[in-house]
Amino acid sequence: MEILSTGIPPLDEALGGGLTEDSNLLIVYDRYSKGWALAFEMLKNRMELGDFGVIIDSVLPFSALATELKAVNFDVEALGQEGNLAIIDLFSSFYGVEYSREFIYTADIDPGTFLPKYERVYRRILRERIGNRRPVGIDVTIDGLAFLLGTENFISIFQRLMAEKERARITEKRKRPLNIFLLNKGRASEKLVSWVSLYSQYVIEFVSPNAPFEETMVIRKSPLPDFNPLKSQYRFRLSGGRVELMPL
Repeated sequence: MEILSTGIPPLDEALGGGLTEDSNLLIVYDRYSKGWALAFEMLKNRMELGDFGVIIDSVLPFSALATELKAVNFDVEALGQEGNLAIIDLFSSFYGVEYSREFIYTADIDPGTFLPKYERVYRRILRERIGNRRPVGIDVTIDGLAFLLGTENFISIFQRLMAEKERARITEKRKRPLNIFLLNKGRASEKLVSWVSLYSQYVIEFVSPNAPFEETMVIRKSPLPDFNPLKSQYRFRLSGGRVELMPL
């Protein structure tokens, strides 16, 4: 498996070299944390290298999501119009909101039919937009999707998605994706956090007693042999919408 850069040199080093293709990265944070911004910094960097962004949004209407992301210099409107990003808008799918923007995808989704309809939408994006590019997906957020589907139902669906991911790895000849899961632990059960952690090759957790000024970022898990747990803690902050990491 190829090791891919996050575009953030100290993070690559702390992870043991970067992210392996086809891997899952879980970012866990709490109520006032800005740790979720790390995911969009990575996505922005990967898109500059030619990858395609996919945002799976289950918590905010598009206007609110766009406002939140502008604060971290991530312009979803511009990136979508340029053909470099698509949004699977599960929030709007559940609540019947429709958009005219071609890069926003919705479907008639409910808990009982979620998986086949979600896969149909994703295959459509692969065909219409991604092409030969590597997809880099961000789930905004795992806890939000668990709320919509019910935690037990979500865990079952998540396991089946991991099985489909394995099947695709075996049978498909295309660039393998990166998946980034955002999870606010203030809205999630310990059971949900434990299951998603199990299926994630990388886990990063943010502790934010001094949020929004400065937080502690801890890399809990990496599969790479050069990962050193003794060098896995960093000060994290946003400056001008950009991520800054400083070793502790």
